[in-house]
Amino acid sequence: MGLNFRKSIKIAPGIRVNISKKGLSSVSVGGKGARVNVSKKGTRTTVGIPGTGLSYTTNTSYKKSKGTLNDPIHLIQQEGSDKEKRNVLVTILLWIGIFIFPFIFAWFTLQRKYTKFEKVIAFGWLLLVLFAMVSK
Repeated sequence: MGLNFRKSIKIAPGIRVNISKKGLSSVSVGGKGARVNVSKKGTRTTVGIPGTGLSYTTNTSYKKSKGTLNDPIHLIQQEGSDKEKRNVLVTILLWIGIFIFPFIFAWFTLQRKYTKFEKVIAFGWLLLVLFAMVSK
């Protein structure tokens, strides 16, 4: 059984430095909903819904591929990694939209200037849109 050492130090809100027996192992930036962890092996991005246990994680390695730049397989792999980066960006933006949309909707519709009838109609439309999105 080997001896392990790991210490996590909070530098500022949302910034954490992780130290292992070999020295500085990684730096994490972010909160409960989204976090980016940069280490010597690569970068890990995690987006999740706090309190539910649901999350999406992507890993990006720093290792270089062994193929040459003119190798067709290398070019296809590079194109695939560009698509992965775009997919990660779209995923992060979608999660941000999912988190922020209910707050914006509630802020606009629950103001005192709207009547009860208008609020019911607005919530009805919201439920109809959500049902249409889920049924696809």
